[in-house]
Amino acid sequence: MTEPIKQAGSIEKYLEETIFEYLRGQTEVAETYAYDFNKKREPEQTTAEDPQKILCLIEDLLNDLLDDVDRTVLYEAEYQKAYKSHHQYALFELADIIPGFSLDNTLIRQLCFRETLLISNVDQQQAQQKGNGIKPQGVGGMCLKVELVRGMPPKQKLSEEDSDKTIVEKLKEIKEELARSKTVIGASPQEETESEKLRKYEEFLQEQMFKTPHKFVVHLSTEFNVDGQNAGSRVISWVDKDLHTLEERRTEYLFREDISSTKQVLYYALQDSKYFVKHQQNTNETTETRKYYPLSKTKDMIGEGANFILMRYLAITKYTGSFEMSTIYINGDMCRNIYDCKGPKPGIVNGHKIDLCKIYRTIIEECGIIHLSVTVLTVYGMIVSQEWEGCPYIIHINPLFVTKGKPVPYDCVALKKVWETNMEMVSKYLDCKVEAEFKMKTYLKDHPEIQDMLSDYLNSVLLLKPENVMPFTVDYFMNFEPYSLPELPYFDDFDENKVTNESEMFW
Repeated sequence: MTEPIKQAGSIEKYLEETIFEYLRGQTEVAETYAYDFNKKREPEQTTAEDPQKILCLIEDLLNDLLDDVDRTVLYEAEYQKAYKSHHQYALFELADIIPGFSLDNTLIRQLCFRETLLISNVDQQQAQQKGNGIKPQGVGGMCLKVELVRGMPPKQKLSEEDSDKTIVEKLKEIKEELARSKTVIGASPQEETESEKLRKYEEFLQEQMFKTPHKFVVHLSTEFNVDGQNAGSRVISWVDKDLHTLEERRTEYLFREDISSTKQVLYYALQDSKYFVKHQQNTNETTETRKYYPLSKTKDMIGEGANFILMRYLAITKYTGSFEMSTIYINGDMCRNIYDCKGPKPGIVNGHKIDLCKIYRTIIEECGIIHLSVTVLTVYGMIVSQEWEGCPYIIHINPLFVTKGKPVPYDCVALKKVWETNMEMVSKYLDCKVEAEFKMKTYLKDHPEIQDMLSDYLNSVLLLKPENVMPFTVDYFMNFEPYSLPELPYFDDFDENKVTNESEMFW
C-alpha cells in the first residue's frame, strides 16, 4: 500500500482516486442502479430505496479503504525493514551493535586529525639481565591521518560544475546582480520577492550540502628496522559515515639483503551485493588469489582503516563494554573481531595527568590462531600506545609531546607556510642548499673566466653609473654572444619586391 500512497502524493488524493476507480469497476452495481459517473443524477430519478443502498455501498467501501490505511501505518516499519534487508548495502548498523551510536557533524570533525607515533623495540632479555625494567629503543615511526571528504569515490566523482557548491556560488552572483540593479533602477516589490525566494533557495542548498553524507579517507604508514632490515606497512582506506569500508588496500613488507624478502598486498572493495578480495604475496615468486564474499558473511565486517576511526569514537564517547564484529586478515580470510572497552581512567603520560581509555582487541583466525592487542587512547582519541601480545615492537607517543588538550584538526595548509616547522622538510632543505652551494663553487672553480667577467661588469657599472641598471646589464652581457643577427622589424625601408640580384641581402 505504500507505493500507491507515494504516487498519489497524499492520503486524500489516494482515497479519492481509489474510490473513483472502485466505483468504475463495479459494472454490475452501475447497471443495476443506472449510476452515471460522468453525469450527476437528477433527484427525481432517484427512488427512495436507491439512496440507502448507495450509502451502504459507499460506507462499506470507505471502511475497506480505512482498513487499508491502518494496515499501511501498522506495517510501514516492517516494510522498511524488509526493503532494507534486500538492499545491496545490507551491512551492519553500529547503533544495533553499540548502544547510542551516532555521528553528528561535531563528532565527525573531532575524528579527523593527524598523529605521528614512534615504534620501539623492547629487548626484554636485556632488560631482565640488567634488572632496570623494560626500556624501549626507537626503531621507526608511524603516521595516521584521517581526512573528511564528500561525494563518491574518486572513480565516480562528479565534476565540479555539477556540485552544489558551484550552484551556491552562482546564486550569490545572481544576488549581487540583483542588488546592483536595485541601486541603479530602484527596487520593486516583484524584485524584492524574487530576491527573497533566491535567498531561501540558497539556504536550502546550503542545508542540503551540510546534510550530504560525509566519508573518511584513512592513510596509515609505518616504517621501522627489524634486525637491520627495512620493514613497514601501508593502509589506504575509503570509509563512509556508517564506518562501512568501501575500498581498502593494505601492504606489509620486509626487505632483506638476500632473496628472502616478503611482501603482501590485500585489496578489497564493496561491489553489488558482495565484497571482492584480492591477495598478492611475493616471496620467491608472486602468487595471487581472488575471491568473493557475500554480504551475508561480511555484513558486520570492519576494515583496518575503519578500525582506527572506531577506536577514536569509543575513546571520545568514553564507551564502556564489549561487542563483536568481523574483519579481514592480511591473508584475505575472514576473522572474528572482538572489542573490549574498559572506559576512562586517570593516568600519567609524559608527566601530565590525563584520562585514558584502554581498548582490548582480539582477532581470531579461522584456523584458531588468536591475536590480542591493547590500545591506550586519550579521551580525545589520540593514541598513547599500542602493543600486540608476543610482539617485541610497540607503538607509543613521542616522549616530548604534550598530550594535554585536544588534537589539532587536520587542515590542508600551504607548504610554504609550514615547512619551516617540519623538521624533515628543514633537513631536506639544508641538504639541498649545501649540495647547490657545492655545485656552484665547483663550477666557479672550474671556470675562472666567470670571475673575470663579473669583475669587468662591476668596474663598468661603477665607472659609467647608468641610471637604469637592468637595460645596461642586458646590453653588456649581450656583447658576449658569439653573433647577433639583425631582425626584420629594424629595417623599415626593406621591400622584397624591390630586391634585385644586385641588392644587398642580410639573410
